[in-house]
Amino acid sequence: MSPVAMRKLELHALNRDLDAVIELIGRARCFQLAESSIEGAARNGGHESAGEGDTARGETAKKVALELAKLRELRDLLDLKAPGLLPEGAKLPGPAEEALLDDCLAGAKALALEVEALESRRARVREALEEARAFSGLSLPFKELDHLSFLSVRIGRVPPGELDSLSSGLQDRALILPLDEEGTIVAAASKKGRFILDTELTRARFKARELPSDFKGLPPELLERLEAEAAGLEAESAALAARKAVLRTQVGGHWEGLSASFAVLAAIEGAKAGLERSESVGRIEGWVPRERVAPLLAELRRATEGRIAARVYAPEELDTVREGRETVPVLLKRRPFVSSFEGLVVSYGAPLYGTIDPTPLVAFFFVVLFAVMFGDLGQGLVILLAGLVLRGGGRPRLAKWKAYGPIFIAVGIGSMVTGFLDGTVFANETLLVPLSRKLSQAILGRPLDRFVQIMPENGSVAKLFAFFGFTVGIGVVINSVGLLVNIANKWRLGKRGEALFSKTGLAGALFFWWAVGLGLRVLLGGGLGLVDLAGFLPPLAAIFLEEPLGRLAEGRRAEGKGDGALSFAIKGFVEVIESIS
Repeated sequence: MSPVAMRKLELHALNRDLDAVIELIGRARCFQLAESSIEGAARNGGHESAGEGDTARGETAKKVALELAKLRELRDLLDLKAPGLLPEGAKLPGPAEEALLDDCLAGAKALALEVEALESRRARVREALEEARAFSGLSLPFKELDHLSFLSVRIGRVPPGELDSLSSGLQDRALILPLDEEGTIVAAASKKGRFILDTELTRARFKARELPSDFKGLPPELLERLEAEAAGLEAESAALAARKAVLRTQVGGHWEGLSASFAVLAAIEGAKAGLERSESVGRIEGWVPRERVAPLLAELRRATEGRIAARVYAPEELDTVREGRETVPVLLKRRPFVSSFEGLVVSYGAPLYGTIDPTPLVAFFFVVLFAVMFGDLGQGLVILLAGLVLRGGGRPRLAKWKAYGPIFIAVGIGSMVTGFLDGTVFANETLLVPLSRKLSQAILGRPLDRFVQIMPENGSVAKLFAFFGFTVGIGVVINSVGLLVNIANKWRLGKRGEALFSKTGLAGALFFWWAVGLGLRVLLGGGLGLVDLAGFLPPLAAIFLEEPLGRLAEGRRAEGKGDGALSFAIKGFVEVIESIS
């Protein structure tokens, strides 16, 4: 029931092989970098020649950062989804991948510029059209409208050869709408831009149209041309959106592979930056499951053609582990049903290396307690079906919950069993009575409305108290198992004082069991006796004296002068009170 046995690997490889080594141990998915390897750069006291190695790594880091920035820009331009886990077959990028990324980004940028220019023109046309519609029905002289609206409108003619230069000079500061092929235009600008508009029109030899002195409102062709222009721009916008969708599909075929390749490169460069390295050799330290050591070393030797040296250490062989300066990573064993409960266990804290893995116990007691508290045949069936759906993983939105499918299946079955025994279906307590009577007659020889009767009947509450005692008994078992696991774990970790004399150690367990036994004796009509003095005084005394007894058991000496007798007494008294409560 302990976590997977681990071994520490110390690898020495040539710098030119480091990329291949790091890539291989990354693909193996069984290598946890040790703290000493992560902090290697800080301890690398100038073994490498000053300047050259650091400069090369700095240039590589800048290049990787630039490529990652290109990927993010491409993602934002085309609204691509961020990739999830690295796909199988991801490899380090080369010149072909870099060129492909540049081509994809260039196409996306060009399209983005077209979209930006179109949106700017659409905004100006929309603004002019709204103004034109607002003033089209007013019976005011056209010249006076220029003082009332937010737009300055000019209608006239420019020589056909000047139209391009006029549009280029105004850029996005004004709107130029050709009305015919003879150079007739409508020019519109905001009030702030009317001076630039008039300046550029004069330069383009613009000749304003002479409108009748009694002309009122807006020229009809202005509104018609603006509406036609707006419709044309909407069609262009739809066409650009279609082109973007096509480009997104084309780039999407390369997107995941490119993201994976450069993510691998970034991870390798990040790992290399923290390694202890000399001018020609790099050192990598990490933890590997014991059964994976030999296959991993064989692959590393094959990948480097034997240019790698390795040492293997058991945790107990390392001073850093024995002294508590280095923590051995924990890998829980893979078990089809039990592993589904790892999320519940890890949410409270991962077990330490070398201790008992509580996951199987959590799996068992979780299902039992859920079944006792939520016994209903119909609702349990619903939970069971939900678990089967999650376990199947057919729906993409539910894929991330697939690991919890066995939990739903287990508690669903447990709820169905206790619901059947209690005769409850969707809170209905009469639906199963006929079936229960037939089965009980066949099995027990007498008909029963339900196999387990909890609620009082005929004025008797004996069954209710029996069920209450059953649930209390489950609690006693859970607490006892927890105490035994804690005692074993403390002993394995060398903390014999806590294992024997703490309130969660052997002393606390003996006191707890004495209290449970006393409760049973009282319920059966018994009482306190002299034997109880031996039942509770030694455990409570051991809890009170935990600190000195623990030092004695572990062969430790008192550190310094201590906190004094009063502090010692208060601490011991508090421990005893907590145990009693």
